[in-house]
Amino acid sequence: MNKLRKYVLIMSAISLLVFSGFILWSVTRASVPEDVKHKLGSDLIERIQAGTLATIHDSIVACRSIDDAYTVIDTLPDESVEQVWELLGGFHAFLTPEEIFRIARMDEVVRIDYNAVITIF
Repeated sequence: MNKLRKYVLIMSAISLLVFSGFILWSVTRASVPEDVKHKLGSDLIERIQAGTLATIHDSIVACRSIDDAYTVIDTLPDESVEQVWELLGGFHAFLTPEEIFRIARMDEVVRIDYNAVITIF
């Protein structure tokens, strides 16, 4: 009887840990809102959905003009913007899903893509 009680206690603890882990995992997953999907590249959408809300994504943001790009940049933390392309009216930044969704809702932003450029040294 003592072994059975010990077994039930251990299995209950393991079940609780697994269930808690699943709940935590599902809560931290980032899902892409429907209202911004049309502005996001498919690679970026896949990476956002595979990551968490804390995942930083290497992003390329295209805006209508360079003035619009600077308007968007002003809403982001200084350390997130890597490079500004004045001739193209866009910039390269490292953004969280929440930042991506927020700027994708701005009229100044035309498109946000995942930066798939690979540098070979």
